[in-house]
Amino acid sequence: MLGVTLDQRAVGFLATGGLAVAGTMAGQLGATSATTYAAGTAAGSATAIFLTLMLLTAAVASAATNRLAARWGTLKTFGWAQVGVAAAWTIAGVLEGATDSSLIVLFLAAPAFGVFSGVTAVLTPFACRAYINAGSLTDSVAKRSAVSGVAAIVGSVAGGYVIHLTVPGIGVLANGLLTIPLAVFILFVRPGGAVTAPRVTTHAARAVVATLRLDRNLRQLALLVAAFMVFVVPMVGMLVPILDDLDHSPLPSGAGLMLGGIAAGRLFVPGIVRWLQPRYREFTAAVRAAVATAAFMILFAVSAVPSFSDADLVIWTVIGIGIGASRFTTRAIMTGAASSSMGPGRDMLGVTALVLVGAVTSPVGYLVWGPMIDLVSAPVTIMAAAAAMIAVGVILGRAARRA
Repeated sequence: MLGVTLDQRAVGFLATGGLAVAGTMAGQLGATSATTYAAGTAAGSATAIFLTLMLLTAAVASAATNRLAARWGTLKTFGWAQVGVAAAWTIAGVLEGATDSSLIVLFLAAPAFGVFSGVTAVLTPFACRAYINAGSLTDSVAKRSAVSGVAAIVGSVAGGYVIHLTVPGIGVLANGLLTIPLAVFILFVRPGGAVTAPRVTTHAARAVVATLRLDRNLRQLALLVAAFMVFVVPMVGMLVPILDDLDHSPLPSGAGLMLGGIAAGRLFVPGIVRWLQPRYREFTAAVRAAVATAAFMILFAVSAVPSFSDADLVIWTVIGIGIGASRFTTRAIMTGAASSSMGPGRDMLGVTALVLVGAVTSPVGYLVWGPMIDLVSAPVTIMAAAAAMIAVGVILGRAARRA
């Protein structure tokens, strides 16, 4: 292992993780731009199918992550999963640039993308806590979120501009190449903080289902996660077809700028978390943040109805800052709540439950959003989803107060 100080380890993790996040944003733009261009009038549905294929395999992989981490070690499993991310996206990027069959390449690559993303989604919070050593899982995720926000801004804006000038495959390739430094760092640099050693769970999915039946608090959190994944998260993943439906041009650079605004919102997450934590229980704070995200979505939908010509993208980017701040605050708080929901030594299983519920329910959201964007319109779809999220938030919030 490389000999470095604790501060250098934290900085190295945040720096290489930032590169990976920048690559993720470029890869997301590249893949969704490719499906949008290739599908024409069915852009929403094609993008939804691609994302659904990813999420279904992510659900399967997330269920197996606890067992893999118990056998091979948390960081070793995380590091090799990042190697898988780098390899899969690099190969797909090369093939995407070399062929005209964008949809076929991406549909075939989506399951591989999903497998590795499912593993990394479960293990990323624990890698954060080990390298950043901030104490609680919520604090570690929040601090990384701020640094990742800067990287996501750069990756979104620069990725959108480069894709606009070249081809979508460049964004896909960039994701693979920019993940390599993080994979190398995790495999060769020990963290300064404690590494979670999960209990061996033969059937994580069964354990999650059994706990959901017995634990009312985890069940409420799972309902919030499911609603959030169905009604809120697809807006970011479907941003390219959304702007395409709004006839915005140029498409990749415009989507990149708005994604940059959403990423900028991540910079406010640590401050918002610090403000919420002493005032509310984690679940109540997560509900409030989720409802705030829905409110910003409604603001976007309303602003997208009239035509502001050159000013529309500026307005949407500013609204995107609010969406990003509230969305990633919700994610940070829900992750912390999940890690503490299942008792000592079972925090990874709690996060597995969060990721598994999200991965299982996300396809529902995308498969509803995609056709609705194509058949109705993006503003109506966003407005309906946001209203549903607010309704769920109000119901869960009242139930939590009664409990």
